[in-house]
Formats: sequence, structure tokens, C-alpha cells
Amino acid sequence: MRLVPNRRGIASFLRSTQTRQLIERKTRAAEAAAAADGGQFRTDVETGDRRVRGAVIGDYESDSLEETRAKLLRGLDGARGAD
Repeated sequence: MRLVPNRRGIASFLRSTQTRQLIERKTRAAEAAAAADGGQFRTDVETGDRRVRGAVIGDYESDSLEETRAKLLRGLDGARGAD
């Protein structure tokens, strides 16, 4: 048996409205969890030519990279439960 990926179907799925909504919900949940005990984070969601991407960006109040990383990792855990 040989699988042949439907590249057009995959590409349209990666740029679809539903995918964007899911990524937006997940990134907002990650931002909220990261900022739960203080800090200033920003969410960026963008639809590109190939896919939708989301990012939670920086703790602008902290000078400690370790603290910022710990908060972002906590944010990832918080996004895990979001639908």
C-alpha cells in the first residue's frame, strides 16, 4: 500500500478559518497561563501563504531569561487544556 498525500488539501487545511481559530484559542490560552502570576506577554497570529502560525512573545517586564522561559513553558502547559 502506498500513501500519496493530498498536498492541496493539506495546504488548504493549514490555512483554513477553523485552523486559525484553533491556533488563536491555543495561543491566547498560553498567553493567559504565562501571565497568570505577572508579566506582560503578547500574542501574534498570522495567516501566511502556506499556513497559520501563532506565537506568544516575551515578558517585557522581566530582565531574567530563565524566568521568562519558565513562564512561557507554564503557558504551554496552560494551552494544552484549551480546545
